[in-house]
Amino acid sequence: MLVTLLTTIHVAVAIFMILVVLFQSGNSGGVGAAFGGGNSQGVMGATGGQSLLGKITYIAAAIFMVTTLTLTVMQGGSGSTGLRDKLKAETSSNAEVAPTEGEVQPVKTEPTTDTSN
Repeated sequence: MLVTLLTTIHVAVAIFMILVVLFQSGNSGGVGAAFGGGNSQGVMGATGGQSLLGKITYIAAAIFMVTTLTLTVMQGGSGSTGLRDKLKAETSSNAEVAPTEGEVQPVKTEPTTDTSN
């Protein structure tokens, strides 16, 4: 239940952050300029909207990072088996497989040195 709630919040914040970043006016104006974002007589003014959108972006990014870390910890499991242990177990299980009678063995060749120069 909690994982579903956090995943829903995580996706909603991600979509919201995309929209907020798109509405910020950058060097080329952004999407916000297409809807009158460059108007100094607008509701938030020419610079007021930028600082408000900047604050909203920071808050959304913080919420996104917290939900990311929380979901990672919750989905991580017990943590008793690390990557190194999993790789050793996989390598040992692959090493135990012996070739059958019909399989072709790879030929090991040693590098040769050519001294006929």
